[in-house]
Amino acid sequence: MYGAAAGFGKPAGLIVEQASDAARAAVEQRLLDAFLRHAGLDLARFRLIQASARHNGSSLDEELVSQRVLTEEELASAFSRTLGLPYEAIEPGITILRNARGEWQCGPRHLKGCGTGFEVLFHFNPMLGRLAELAEAIEALGPLRAALRIATRSDIARARAAFTAQERSDRARLSLAADHHRLSAREVMTPPQAAVLTLTVVLIFFAWAKLAWFWTGVHALCSVCAMGLTSFRLAVLSETPPLAETEARAAAQAQARVTDEGLPVYSVLVALHREAAMAPSIVAAMAALDWPRSKLEVFFVCEASDPETVHAVERAIGGEPNFFVIATPRTDPLTKPKALNFTLPLARGEFLVLYDAEDRPAPNQLRAAFSAFREGSPDLACLQAPLAVRNADDGWFEAMFAIEYDVLFRATLPWLAACDLPIPLGGTSNHFRRDVLMSVGGWDSHNVAEDADLGIRLARLGYRTGVIAAPTSETATGCWRDWRNQRTRWIKGWMQTWLVHMRDPIRLLRELGWRNVLAFQIVFGGMVASSLLHVVFGLSLLSAGLASLAGDDDPLIGLGVLAFLDVANLALAYASFIALARRVTPVGRRRHLTRLWSLWAYWFLVSVAGVRAALQLMRAPHRWEKTPHGPKAMRVSAQPGARVVQSPSTTSA
Repeated sequence: MYGAAAGFGKPAGLIVEQASDAARAAVEQRLLDAFLRHAGLDLARFRLIQASARHNGSSLDEELVSQRVLTEEELASAFSRTLGLPYEAIEPGITILRNARGEWQCGPRHLKGCGTGFEVLFHFNPMLGRLAELAEAIEALGPLRAALRIATRSDIARARAAFTAQERSDRARLSLAADHHRLSAREVMTPPQAAVLTLTVVLIFFAWAKLAWFWTGVHALCSVCAMGLTSFRLAVLSETPPLAETEARAAAQAQARVTDEGLPVYSVLVALHREAAMAPSIVAAMAALDWPRSKLEVFFVCEASDPETVHAVERAIGGEPNFFVIATPRTDPLTKPKALNFTLPLARGEFLVLYDAEDRPAPNQLRAAFSAFREGSPDLACLQAPLAVRNADDGWFEAMFAIEYDVLFRATLPWLAACDLPIPLGGTSNHFRRDVLMSVGGWDSHNVAEDADLGIRLARLGYRTGVIAAPTSETATGCWRDWRNQRTRWIKGWMQTWLVHMRDPIRLLRELGWRNVLAFQIVFGGMVASSLLHVVFGLSLLSAGLASLAGDDDPLIGLGVLAFLDVANLALAYASFIALARRVTPVGRRRHLTRLWSLWAYWFLVSVAGVRAALQLMRAPHRWEKTPHGPKAMRVSAQPGARVVQSPSTTSA
């Protein structure tokens, strides 16, 4: 017994290792006691933080800040006094250094750079729980320890954002056009596409001389598009379950809460532009997300040329940990996807979601998405949450918009996902595996329907997109001018997307397969064509009527046949849409179905926007007409003192 206690019979290395571990544990405890004393924390409070860190799989210091026990500055000050190192802000003009592999020596907790006095400085944010190991490393540095500085994680992030701003701006401006130009909408049409368009215009010019032949061809094309889209809606209708079954499934998903253990970091990007009044409510909505605060980071993506919104978000953030403001430089193209691409390299989450200023996601949406990703296969790269209009009672435009969204997000997209077909994303509430999003090039900065384009690009590269039931509510515009501009942008973006992916039809067929290509043609080609149908059918009837009055009795086609085709196509389109709307509209919004008698007027306005989109595609393909939103949602009081990650403004080139 005595010999064993003295260590006899044990390897000498094990004895030394045990002694070393015991000594290190003693040093760790001594340093921890010093840290608690400098931070003003009692042991009981610290034990609760330890339990939270174990539960969430996070570090102790992350929990201290996320639970607002300490501010980042108080945490850094306590580290500084415990380790005997200076705590100071990072110089604004610091130059981040590269390592031997050419990589920036900067991460979430460290930054190695050259100061304005040409001295090498190493700023870092220590990890609580490894103080003894850190103290040993500092001691081993000897005189080199003079280069060490304690910094907050926000300060490191701010310095990194400022230093990399120009590089990120240059890459965001080009995005896909830099490395995958054939997948970018920077070029509206390729020379072969322009040649086909020119030939088509010439044929139309010659066909115009014989109106009967001209309108026969136009009707044949439009009828194919209309029937294709109607058949598509009928297929969706046949597979869409009854409303009660859909709502029961959504309720079951909402009740199935994912445990906190092992949750990854989730990054949230919120796009705002000229929406200062929305800042308090969107910050409150992000703070209400059900996700461990130590594992959540939120970037509010604003424009440097919009200081009112930047300052409003700063005030609204207050002391919220891991909430940052990104000020995007004013460079062409002035689009939302460019701003998102500028911010994307700063995100560190395993998963990433995108919201707009007017969005109010269900608090459990991140957990629902994570659960779907975890249960899905590795090729599941994106999930679309359903969007619902919360101000449908405000007017006609809002009510029709709400019905339209119900058909799209509660029937069409779930059917596409169930059939494993490409999904045109909905612009917001898109959840991604961040590494996949970056590997496919992010968003196309030159496509004004970047969401729809990204959904097709993911499919072409072998990834799948799914849907979840946890919704996001948003407001619809009730102003004709704003509605027209928004719809113009959408249709123009669908035109851009169709042109981009049809540049090489053979390659598209090889990458997607005939089934997915057919779905792409129906969804995108059909949507674009249907947006013009009312105008085309109206002009054809007018032209045929004038020809009849002029005595043109060409037997090929008559006014009666034209009228029959028009009425049949429109009636089938209306009937299929109304049937879908009745199938999926929730009980609380079914009163709006009475407005469907005016669907013909709504679709005629869509055609007006479609014509405007076609004209704008030629004159201003990358113009982004922003839809304004008012602060009709939840209001909270603003608080001062936001942490801001800003980038210097640059001039447009």
